[in-house]
Amino acid sequence: MTLKTDQGMRGPTSARRHRSSFDARRWRWGLPRVLALTSVALAMGASAAAPAHSSATAPALAPDGRTRAQAIRAEVNARYRLLPGRKLVVTGATSMGGVPFLALFSHDWLEGRIVPVDNGIHFDICSARARCPYPARWAAWQVAADLPRRQALELALRTFLQTTVNLVVVSLPTAQPVWAIFERADLLANIGARAVLDRLASSPAVVDPPLRELVAGLTRPRLFVPAAIGPDDSIMAVRLFGS
Repeated sequence: MTLKTDQGMRGPTSARRHRSSFDARRWRWGLPRVLALTSVALAMGASAAAPAHSSATAPALAPDGRTRAQAIRAEVNARYRLLPGRKLVVTGATSMGGVPFLALFSHDWLEGRIVPVDNGIHFDICSARARCPYPARWAAWQVAADLPRRQALELALRTFLQTTVNLVVVSLPTAQPVWAIFERADLLANIGARAVLDRLASSPAVVDPPLRELVAGLTRPRLFVPAAIGPDDSIMAVRLFGS
């Protein structure tokens, strides 16, 4: 994966496929902004809802969680590579072990909460033969594009139904980083997961307006922009769209 930092460019994804856990530092892009946003988060500490359990007591990623996530990645890639036109590839499936927590903020930064990531999986979606994050213009997708969000939702549902993972974070192939963040309890409480996954099993090449509407409704409120990284590698992200 190509990483753009203030030190320049790093090597392609293919050279780093052995990585087993999420590296928060690859999202750093401006220390002054990081410090400013860290101060904002600290100032909002009273309004940021702390999780019911700390990282010390949160369930760790199940031993087979990452193995199963890699299998899900391969299964989804096998389906999406058959599509005509632009190809999407899930280039990575790693644990969230390199991050203490996510601090998720509302679109206006007025509300925030802490989300534990101990039992979480991170997937990367990228255009075939491209490098992400920060793909070249020809490889970048609009955030409103249906196909990447559909793939992200399928990854999350497969993971929740086949593992005990509580959190799935999917990096979309947008010009600037955008994450789809799915929490097990939140997502599964609002849908019939198996029924939705069965609908997603249909060919993505077939135009299905009701399914597109469903995907948009389930992903839009779960899109976040990673905004800053704290000194402990925690990550602050702000909701992309307001209510």
